[in-house]
Amino acid sequence: MTGDHFDRIAEFYDVLHDDVDYAGEAALMEDVFSRTMDRRPATVLDLGCGTGNHARVLATLGHRVTGIDSSAGMVRVARRKARGVPHLEFVRADMRRFDLRRRFDAAVCMDGAFTHLLTERDLLSHLRAVRRHLAPDGVYVFEFAQPLKEETEGPGWIDHGSSPRIVWLYDITFDHRQRLLTAKNRFFAFDRDRVLARFVDTNSTRLVSVPLLRRLLSRTGMRLERVFSTDEGSALRPLRKDDPLPMAVARPTGP
Repeated sequence: MTGDHFDRIAEFYDVLHDDVDYAGEAALMEDVFSRTMDRRPATVLDLGCGTGNHARVLATLGHRVTGIDSSAGMVRVARRKARGVPHLEFVRADMRRFDLRRRFDAAVCMDGAFTHLLTERDLLSHLRAVRRHLAPDGVYVFEFAQPLKEETEGPGWIDHGSSPRIVWLYDITFDHRQRLLTAKNRFFAFDRDRVLARFVDTNSTRLVSVPLLRRLLSRTGMRLERVFSTDEGSALRPLRKDDPLPMAVARPTGP
């Protein structure tokens, strides 16, 4: 897991993701709930919730939402943004091992948070924790990174020209054996001629094939129900092999 990385970008996360349609993605999750559940979930657990954007939308739609994230910075920003929003709470917890002492009707994991489970041990530990927190008829809706025919490698950059201006230089390498994409990052945030933040670090994500995902779920008392492509959050479609971040739906196999 890469908590330090997310602590560093927490205050800038929403600026970097200002083009994401969180309401549209929440509508897709609602569509999945209606397709796969006999009732609308009253309680939702948001795993790797970041600054709480999906959780806030889901709460405004009438769900009671609990978001967890291992990054203290992300949770701090999420709580600040959630002031005055009913039925919404955020807890700092590691998504590989957490115990909230209650079950939820549904769990979700969006924006690639699942991809930061870097080892099979991490994945199994996470899925077992999710299974313990799901109601017997609950569902787990999550995005994962599937292997592509060719993975993106080499240098790249983001120059976000808003205020604050963010310049992010990175160089990506792919470890075929471990299925890890690792970015070496150089990050700068500016307010005009003042440097707000700067750091150098590395950050990795894990690719998981559908067959492996099915096996891991089976080992943790769940089954893979559906896998969708979402056309970047616009609609639920049959899975495409060239989709880098499909959406999976899993559910418990027993009480």
